[in-house]
Amino acid sequence: MEGNSVLVKDAMSKNAITAKAGDLVADIAKIMVEREIGGVIIVDDDMFPIGIVTEGDIVRNLVAKKMDLEDTVAKDIMTTPVITITDDIELSAAARLMAARHIKKLCIVDLDGKLKGIMTESDVIKHAGYLIKLFQ
Repeated sequence: MEGNSVLVKDAMSKNAITAKAGDLVADIAKIMVEREIGGVIIVDDDMFPIGIVTEGDIVRNLVAKKMDLEDTVAKDIMTTPVITITDDIELSAAARLMAARHIKKLCIVDLDGKLKGIMTESDVIKHAGYLIKLFQ
């Protein structure tokens, strides 16, 4: 952390769980349960994020539409495009972006656009004390 500021790199999770667009949603859901996470980032072969599959995507796009769990792949239900930022941005700016876009997860990318990690609402909440002080 630099001075009194907290950057995204100080709050993000570097070990984002990923899958491919052609992976079965059933397998992705199993990973989400096993890892106790709310979403999996969908990447291409070069690790560029192209979508995200969240619990909400599974409910809205698979269950509610009565799609076949055994045949549905990530690209059929994923949210795209994903919102990405670099890790050198202030945490407060990232939190405002998440609030403005009504999203719970941000993909963190390097300057070339390749995935570096993920920042979730939980990551922001861990630093809530710092953010509250900014608004006092």
